[in-house]
Amino acid sequence: MKRGTLALLLLAMFAMELAACRNNPAPEPRDPPDTPASPQANAVPAPLAVAPTASASAAPPLDAGPPAQPLRPDQPMTADSLPTKDSSGYTMAATLHSAEQPPPPRGPEYPAQAVDTARKKTEPRLTLDLGASRLRMSIASHGFVLPMGTELRARVDRYGHVVLTPDGTSYRIASPGALHALIGERRFDVAPVSPADVNSVGEGTRRLGYRTRKVDVVNRAAHATFEIARVADAGDSGILICRALLDMMNAPSSTPLCGLDEVPMFAELRWTTRGALVFTATTIVRRLDLSATALLMPPPTATFVTGPLPGQGSEILLTGAELHALRAGEHLPEDRPALTLFNSSDVLQFAWLDGIPVAWVAPGSRLEIPSLAKGRGAVEWRTFLGDVVDPPRPVTLPGLSEPGGTDASVP
Repeated sequence: MKRGTLALLLLAMFAMELAACRNNPAPEPRDPPDTPASPQANAVPAPLAVAPTASASAAPPLDAGPPAQPLRPDQPMTADSLPTKDSSGYTMAATLHSAEQPPPPRGPEYPAQAVDTARKKTEPRLTLDLGASRLRMSIASHGFVLPMGTELRARVDRYGHVVLTPDGTSYRIASPGALHALIGERRFDVAPVSPADVNSVGEGTRRLGYRTRKVDVVNRAAHATFEIARVADAGDSGILICRALLDMMNAPSSTPLCGLDEVPMFAELRWTTRGALVFTATTIVRRLDLSATALLMPPPTATFVTGPLPGQGSEILLTGAELHALRAGEHLPEDRPALTLFNSSDVLQFAWLDGIPVAWVAPGSRLEIPSLAKGRGAVEWRTFLGDVVDPPRPVTLPGLSEPGGTDASVP
């Protein structure tokens, strides 16, 4: 073949290949295929039955709606709309007391039934009604500085609490940061709030048939441990219990601790000074007949007021008959005090006689306890929160006792 003919042939072949490249461009690079979703990604948790399960992960984020607004103690709240969705929920019973309480008295001079009656009456018990977006927490015993029947109400779109008097006629506002002083000393002082670190520490104790997850919360005032359960259809009510407990430890109410359908079953708030306050759920019952009106915040028939709570600065927790039954022996006449309590400290304190709380006394106040039998005993002074505790001191009845002082008999 001649050289010219060969060159023309090669040139034609090159032209054909070039045309093919233009008509069929190379495919563009593609993204790698998505990794197949896990079978659990779209799984829906099964409804809780006899043995409910707890959330194994950290608390889900709180409601993504508008942020909650803090309440002001000098302004009444606007009327609440009827929360019809709160007509079903739960009722929980719980205790709230300081840790390491004195043991009950032992010996033939202490009738067991009378001692048991006195301790049950003064055990700090709460009744909590949990709606979908509201909480009513009622004082259910004589073991608090707040009168039995006092209610603390909360709702998810507000930070703070409404404090309703037992007769239901008036309410006050406890601003965020006020529960520590309110529960401990009947005051509405707002304590400085310090940020809190929240850390999940794994599975907690099984409580009331629910598995729990354990969470540590640490701030300047306390190191707390929470055990939180997933409770079907509890809504935001558990968030409101968590807010109350955070408020007691002077942590921000917005701290992300509990999530939707989560309820704290146990919490121990260990103060950085000393002592601890313990919250323990004792029962929880599903309710389909909650009164939505009873969860309104503020209550429609109560009047907004300001100032301190009504009542005296001190209170005897047991009746004369209950005090009389506590100790066997010779009793003093009813008009003569068997034990005089003088709180010389600057904080409200409880006086425990032989392992039983008999009274709380305001700072600088004096209170006379009648109906006790003569003899020797021991008085222990402590705050409700457990952050101030005096060692037991012997006292001879009739006698006088004061915190941190020398107890003496009265002739």
